[in-house]
Amino acid sequence: MSEIRSKKKSFGGCTFRKSSPTISVETSTVNFTISFEEALKLNIAVQECVRQLNSYNRATSLGKSAALALIVHVDKKRIRVQEGKLNDP
Repeated sequence: MSEIRSKKKSFGGCTFRKSSPTISVETSTVNFTISFEEALKLNIAVQECVRQLNSYNRATSLGKSAALALIVHVDKKRIRVQEGKLNDP
């Protein structure tokens, strides 16, 4: 049987008004302008994800590798927060 893949849980996100400079492969720094209301949404999403991460046992390897993933959809002008994993060095 094929493995059933579940959709990753998003804790929420927000939209941004503009990015500066225009994002390209050569861009090393990007600034995002977010309205107050959207910043509140982002704040809540980050807090909820951090609360979830805090519930994990940090003495285990799974707990130590748990991380917050901040996903930026440049074309949709959207920032999403979800749980991620740290890569082993």
